[in-house]
Amino acid sequence: ESYAFSGVDVKGFIQVGEQPDDDDNAPGEDKVVHMNGSIVAFPDACFLMNIHSPEEVTLECLSVVKLYQPTVEYLFIGCEHPVPPSEMNKIKAEFRKKDVVVEQMDIMNCVGTFNILNGEDRRVACVLVVDETEE
Repeated sequence: ESYAFSGVDVKGFIQVGEQPDDDDNAPGEDKVVHMNGSIVAFPDACFLMNIHSPEEVTLECLSVVKLYQPTVEYLFIGCEHPVPPSEMNKIKAEFRKKDVVVEQMDIMNCVGTFNILNGEDRRVACVLVVDETEE
């Protein structure tokens, strides 16, 4: 939904209000949750990650994406500064073996691309790196 230096706002995972009846498809109101820090988001789940800068993005920290079922087609890494090229090459090579396309972009484009593909029911994930070294 939005991004700040303290974290990311996520909308659509929590609903407050009356539960829909079998005959009524109207869910409760979507609430926004502020996640303090970097996250990994899937179409139906969102988790905090213990990374604080693009330099900490490694193949190991992305293992949750490799374990997620069903497997994703696209992984977008959003950060305001680039992941070191040597590590990005390792990440792309490893995910290519699983037929996963990996792209790095700035955070706002990453969120937008994730939302569009998720709206098309594509198997997509994104990692949003909140650079805590920046103020």
